[in-house]
Amino acid sequence: MSAGGNNGGTVGMGGAADDGADVWIGLELAEAAAGAKVGPVPVPEIMAGGRRLRRRRRTMVGTLALASAVVLAGGAMTGLRSAPAQGNSAQMVVPAAAPTTTATATPSAPAAKDPLTPTRVVLAQGTVGGKEWKVWAALWPLAPKEQAFRQAQAVAQERRAVDPEVPEPTEAFVRQYWQPHDDVVNVYFTVDGVRLGHDSEFTTRAPSAAAPAGGESFTAVTLGHRGKGDTVAPLDVAVMTIAPEVGKIVVTWTDGTTTEPEPVAVADSPIRWIAVPRAEGKSAQSWQFYDRNGAKLPGDGPDFLK
Repeated sequence: MSAGGNNGGTVGMGGAADDGADVWIGLELAEAAAGAKVGPVPVPEIMAGGRRLRRRRRTMVGTLALASAVVLAGGAMTGLRSAPAQGNSAQMVVPAAAPTTTATATPSAPAAKDPLTPTRVVLAQGTVGGKEWKVWAALWPLAPKEQAFRQAQAVAQERRAVDPEVPEPTEAFVRQYWQPHDDVVNVYFTVDGVRLGHDSEFTTRAPSAAAPAGGESFTAVTLGHRGKGDTVAPLDVAVMTIAPEVGKIVVTWTDGTTTEPEPVAVADSPIRWIAVPRAEGKSAQSWQFYDRNGAKLPGDGPDFLK
């Protein structure tokens, strides 16, 4: 008798089982011969005894085959004793422990991003003169080259709805300057829920893109007053992208007070954002950037809100 591996197991009849059965048959034939009367050879008796032994052997083999079938149907391995105990010719079946099966979850592929559907996040908000203002970032995921023009049209349509001076993109321009590793981010202002024409467009590296060697820690723009005649925007807000290695930003104002803006994540982009409103009656004296270990990064920071 032989058993298979742990993957459910197979049980089959082998030479060991046949050899053991032959030994038992030989012993019983010897016993029958020893009990025969001396004289003429009792051919009928020996033949009858042989037929009984063959039937017994078939019964034994059939029992083993049935036990094997039951074991296979139950999915567990069994061990069969190679010889019966004294005074007992029955086969003993000893069930083994059932194999343990551990289900392994197959990781699902990340959902495809629609380059024509942006993710919108509020970067900063507040109230000035009884009006609620918010600065938003709308991240448009990296578009394949064949969809880049449609994406540029969608972004421009939103921008032109509040600022007709935004130029309409051309397919030739988009195909020439398409960036294969960048998301497109449109940052804009709302006051009491109404979008203003004060906005800016960025490109930031997509999550799948490697960090550029020697890249700057930030890029920035100021949203707000466009001139003395612009009274729509209630205040100026500096908006910046923050590289992953930046851990802290400190803005020092002219009166000695400081502000530490909290970086905001937009979708799954590795680039984070800060939006810093101008403190009332104050100007920014300095911007200082620190890495995640608290060490100062080189440079004096941007020249914004001064």
